[in-house]
Amino acid sequence: MTTADPVTMALFHAALRRDLARARALLGAPGGLSVRRRRRLGRHLLWMMTQLRWHHEGEDHGLWPLLLERDPDSWAVLEEMEREHEAIDGPMLQLEEASRGLVAGRAHSRDVLAALDALEPPLVAHLEHEERAGLPIVRRVLTHEEWQAFERREWIEGYTVPDTLRFLRWICDGVQERDLLGRGLGVAGPLRPMLGSLAGSARVPGLTVWAGTPAARMGSPLGMALREGVAP
Repeated sequence: MTTADPVTMALFHAALRRDLARARALLGAPGGLSVRRRRRLGRHLLWMMTQLRWHHEGEDHGLWPLLLERDPDSWAVLEEMEREHEAIDGPMLQLEEASRGLVAGRAHSRDVLAALDALEPPLVAHLEHEERAGLPIVRRVLTHEEWQAFERREWIEGYTVPDTLRFLRWICDGVQERDLLGRGLGVAGPLRPMLGSLAGSARVPGLTVWAGTPAARMGSPLGMALREGVAP
Protein backbone atom coordinates (compact mmCIF):
# COMPACT_ATOMS: atom_id res chain seq x y z
CA MET A 1 0.00 0.00 0.00
CA THR A 2 1.45 3.34 -1.05
CA THR A 3 0.91 6.78 0.47
CA ALA A 4 -1.63 9.04 -1.26
CA ASP A 5 -0.09 11.08 -4.07
CA PRO A 6 -2.62 13.89 -4.78
CA VAL A 7 -0.87 14.97 -7.97
CA THR A 8 -4.13 15.78 -9.74
CA MET A 9 -4.82 18.36 -7.03
CA ALA A 10 -1.50 19.98 -7.96
CA LEU A 11 -2.52 20.14 -11.60
CA PHE A 12 -6.01 21.47 -10.82
CA HIS A 13 -4.71 24.25 -8.61
CA ALA A 14 -2.07 25.19 -11.17
CA ALA A 15 -4.69 25.37 -13.94
CA LEU A 16 -6.85 27.72 -11.87
CA ARG A 17 -3.93 30.05 -11.17
CA ARG A 18 -2.85 29.96 -14.82
CA ASP A 19 -6.25 30.84 -16.27
CA LEU A 20 -6.90 33.64 -13.80
CA ALA A 21 -3.63 35.18 -15.02
CA ARG A 22 -4.48 34.49 -18.66
CA ALA A 23 -7.92 36.08 -18.32
CA ARG A 24 -6.34 39.23 -16.90
CA ALA A 25 -3.86 39.30 -19.79
CA LEU A 26 -6.65 39.10 -22.37
CA LEU A 27 -8.90 41.62 -20.67
CA GLY A 28 -6.07 44.12 -20.34
CA ALA A 29 -4.81 43.74 -23.92
CA PRO A 30 -4.43 46.99 -25.88
CA GLY A 31 -7.25 47.49 -28.36
CA GLY A 32 -9.66 45.25 -26.51
CA LEU A 33 -11.10 41.91 -27.63
CA SER A 34 -13.21 40.89 -30.59
CA VAL A 35 -16.83 39.98 -29.92
CA ARG A 36 -16.04 36.33 -30.64
CA ARG A 37 -13.12 36.21 -28.19
CA ARG A 38 -15.11 38.01 -25.47
CA ARG A 39 -17.84 35.41 -25.78
CA ARG A 40 -15.37 32.55 -25.73
CA LEU A 41 -13.66 33.98 -22.68
CA GLY A 42 -16.98 34.37 -20.87
CA ARG A 43 -17.94 30.77 -21.63
CA HIS A 44 -14.55 29.51 -20.54
CA LEU A 45 -14.72 31.34 -17.22
CA LEU A 46 -18.22 29.95 -16.62
CA TRP A 47 -16.93 26.43 -17.36
CA MET A 48 -14.00 26.96 -15.00
CA MET A 49 -16.31 28.06 -12.17
CA THR A 50 -18.39 24.92 -12.74
CA GLN A 51 -15.24 22.82 -12.33
CA LEU A 52 -14.32 24.71 -9.17
CA ARG A 53 -17.77 24.17 -7.66
CA TRP A 54 -17.61 20.44 -8.45
CA HIS A 55 -14.14 20.33 -6.92
CA HIS A 56 -15.24 22.06 -3.71
CA GLU A 57 -18.36 19.93 -3.37
CA GLY A 58 -16.26 16.79 -3.65
CA GLU A 59 -13.98 18.02 -0.88
CA ASP A 60 -16.78 19.21 1.40
CA HIS A 61 -18.94 16.10 1.05
CA GLY A 62 -16.36 13.40 0.42
CA LEU A 63 -12.82 14.32 1.40
CA TRP A 64 -13.04 16.36 4.60
CA PRO A 65 -15.37 13.87 6.37
CA LEU A 66 -13.06 11.01 5.39
CA LEU A 67 -9.98 12.81 6.70
CA LEU A 68 -11.78 13.76 9.92
CA GLU A 69 -12.76 10.13 10.46
CA ARG A 70 -9.14 9.01 10.08
CA ASP A 71 -7.62 11.92 12.02
CA PRO A 72 -10.03 13.62 14.48
CA ASP A 73 -7.29 16.05 15.49
CA SER A 74 -7.44 17.59 12.00
CA TRP A 75 -10.85 19.15 12.67
CA ALA A 76 -9.55 22.72 13.02
CA VAL A 77 -7.79 22.69 9.63
CA LEU A 78 -10.77 21.05 7.92
CA GLU A 79 -13.19 23.60 9.37
CA GLU A 80 -10.96 26.35 8.00
CA MET A 81 -11.12 24.71 4.57
CA GLU A 82 -14.93 24.71 4.67
CA ARG A 83 -15.10 28.35 5.82
CA GLU A 84 -12.77 29.37 3.01
CA HIS A 85 -15.00 27.58 0.49
CA GLU A 86 -17.98 29.54 1.81
CA ALA A 87 -16.07 32.82 1.58
CA ILE A 88 -15.14 32.12 -2.04
CA ASP A 89 -18.72 31.37 -3.10
CA GLY A 90 -19.86 34.99 -3.30
CA PRO A 91 -16.94 36.14 -5.49
CA MET A 92 -17.51 33.10 -7.71
CA LEU A 93 -21.11 34.19 -8.25
CA GLN A 94 -19.88 37.69 -9.12
CA LEU A 95 -17.48 36.30 -11.74
CA GLU A 96 -20.19 34.06 -13.17
CA GLU A 97 -22.55 37.03 -13.54
CA ALA A 98 -19.86 39.12 -15.21
CA SER A 99 -18.95 36.22 -17.50
CA ARG A 100 -22.57 35.74 -18.56
CA GLY A 101 -22.64 39.44 -19.34
CA LEU A 102 -19.52 39.03 -21.45
CA VAL A 103 -21.21 36.26 -23.44
CA ALA A 104 -24.40 38.31 -23.87
CA GLY A 105 -22.59 41.51 -24.78
CA ARG A 106 -23.87 43.48 -21.80
CA ALA A 107 -20.67 43.52 -19.72
CA HIS A 108 -17.35 45.25 -20.25
CA SER A 109 -13.83 44.03 -19.60
CA ARG A 110 -13.72 46.21 -16.49
CA ASP A 111 -16.69 44.30 -15.03
CA VAL A 112 -14.90 40.99 -15.38
CA LEU A 113 -11.66 42.45 -14.06
CA ALA A 114 -13.53 43.74 -11.00
CA ALA A 115 -14.95 40.25 -10.43
CA LEU A 116 -11.48 38.75 -10.78
CA ASP A 117 -10.21 41.29 -8.24
CA ALA A 118 -12.84 40.02 -5.79
CA LEU A 119 -12.21 36.32 -6.40
CA GLU A 120 -8.50 35.95 -6.96
CA PRO A 121 -7.12 36.97 -3.52
CA PRO A 122 -9.32 34.64 -1.41
CA LEU A 123 -9.09 31.82 -3.95
CA VAL A 124 -5.31 31.90 -4.30
CA ALA A 125 -4.95 32.20 -0.51
CA HIS A 126 -7.19 29.16 -0.10
CA LEU A 127 -5.25 27.11 -2.64
CA GLU A 128 -2.01 27.91 -0.85
CA HIS A 129 -3.53 27.08 2.54
CA GLU A 130 -4.91 23.80 1.26
CA GLU A 131 -1.54 22.86 -0.20
CA ARG A 132 0.30 23.81 2.97
CA ALA A 133 -2.09 22.43 5.61
CA GLY A 134 -4.71 20.20 3.97
CA LEU A 135 -2.75 17.97 1.64
CA PRO A 136 -0.27 16.85 4.30
CA ILE A 137 -3.26 15.31 6.09
CA VAL A 138 -4.24 13.51 2.88
CA ARG A 139 -0.75 12.08 2.52
CA ARG A 140 -0.59 11.08 6.17
CA VAL A 141 -3.90 9.22 6.54
CA LEU A 142 -4.86 7.90 3.07
CA THR A 143 -3.31 5.31 0.81
CA HIS A 144 -3.02 6.09 -2.87
CA GLU A 145 -5.70 3.51 -3.61
CA GLU A 146 -8.06 5.31 -1.22
CA TRP A 147 -7.21 8.67 -2.81
CA GLN A 148 -7.96 7.32 -6.29
CA ALA A 149 -11.25 5.84 -5.05
CA PHE A 150 -12.22 9.26 -3.66
CA GLU A 151 -11.36 10.94 -6.96
CA ARG A 152 -13.46 8.47 -8.94
CA ARG A 153 -16.41 8.73 -6.59
CA GLU A 154 -16.53 12.51 -6.15
CA TRP A 155 -14.88 14.02 -9.24
CA ILE A 156 -14.85 11.54 -12.12
CA GLU A 157 -18.12 9.61 -12.03
CA GLY A 158 -20.75 11.39 -14.12
CA TYR A 159 -18.28 12.84 -16.60
CA THR A 160 -18.86 12.02 -20.26
CA VAL A 161 -15.92 11.19 -22.51
CA PRO A 162 -15.92 14.71 -24.05
CA ASP A 163 -16.12 16.20 -20.53
CA THR A 164 -13.14 14.13 -19.46
CA LEU A 165 -11.04 14.97 -22.50
CA ARG A 166 -11.69 18.69 -22.10
CA PHE A 167 -10.80 18.58 -18.41
CA LEU A 168 -7.59 16.61 -18.98
CA ARG A 169 -6.46 18.99 -21.70
CA TRP A 170 -7.19 21.91 -19.40
CA ILE A 171 -5.20 20.68 -16.41
CA CYS A 172 -2.26 19.62 -18.61
CA ASP A 173 -2.03 22.86 -20.57
CA GLY A 174 1.12 24.82 -19.82
CA VAL A 175 2.63 22.22 -17.46
CA GLN A 176 6.31 21.64 -18.11
CA GLU A 177 6.80 18.80 -15.63
CA ARG A 178 6.19 15.75 -17.87
CA ASP A 179 6.77 13.27 -15.06
CA LEU A 180 4.12 14.99 -12.99
CA LEU A 181 1.67 14.84 -15.89
CA GLY A 182 2.49 11.18 -16.40
CA ARG A 183 1.79 10.36 -12.80
CA GLY A 184 -1.44 12.34 -12.83
CA LEU A 185 -2.73 10.64 -15.98
CA GLY A 186 -1.27 7.21 -15.28
CA VAL A 187 1.00 7.33 -18.34
CA ALA A 188 4.06 5.09 -18.26
CA GLY A 189 7.52 6.68 -18.34
CA PRO A 190 8.44 5.83 -21.96
CA LEU A 191 5.20 7.40 -23.20
CA ARG A 192 5.43 10.62 -21.20
CA PRO A 193 7.11 12.69 -23.93
CA MET A 194 3.84 12.35 -25.89
CA LEU A 195 2.17 14.52 -23.26
CA GLY A 196 3.82 17.57 -24.81
CA SER A 197 0.88 17.96 -27.19
CA LEU A 198 -1.49 18.39 -24.25
CA ALA A 199 0.84 20.79 -22.50
CA GLY A 200 0.92 23.02 -25.60
CA SER A 201 -2.79 22.95 -26.43
CA ALA A 202 -3.35 26.65 -25.69
CA ARG A 203 -1.30 27.56 -28.75
CA VAL A 204 -3.34 25.45 -31.18
CA PRO A 205 -5.35 27.78 -33.48
CA GLY A 206 -9.06 27.62 -32.81
CA LEU A 207 -8.77 25.15 -29.91
CA THR A 208 -8.81 27.58 -26.99
CA VAL A 209 -9.69 31.20 -26.29
CA TRP A 210 -6.00 31.91 -25.67
CA ALA A 211 -4.70 30.77 -29.08
CA GLY A 212 -2.98 33.53 -31.03
CA THR A 213 -2.46 35.78 -28.00
CA PRO A 214 0.45 36.25 -25.57
CA ALA A 215 -1.70 34.55 -22.91
CA ALA A 216 -1.22 31.23 -24.71
CA ARG A 217 2.45 31.28 -23.77
CA MET A 218 1.76 31.61 -20.05
CA GLY A 219 2.69 28.44 -18.19
CA SER A 220 0.96 26.51 -15.43
CA PRO A 221 3.33 26.74 -12.46
CA LEU A 222 2.81 24.54 -9.45
CA GLY A 223 2.41 26.03 -6.01
CA MET A 224 5.63 25.71 -4.08
CA ALA A 225 4.08 23.65 -1.28
CA LEU A 226 2.77 21.16 -3.82
CA ARG A 227 6.04 21.08 -5.71
CA GLU A 228 7.84 20.18 -2.50
CA GLY A 229 5.21 17.63 -1.51
CA VAL A 230 4.28 15.76 -4.68
CA ALA A 231 6.75 16.49 -7.44
CA PRO A 232 9.38 13.83 -8.09
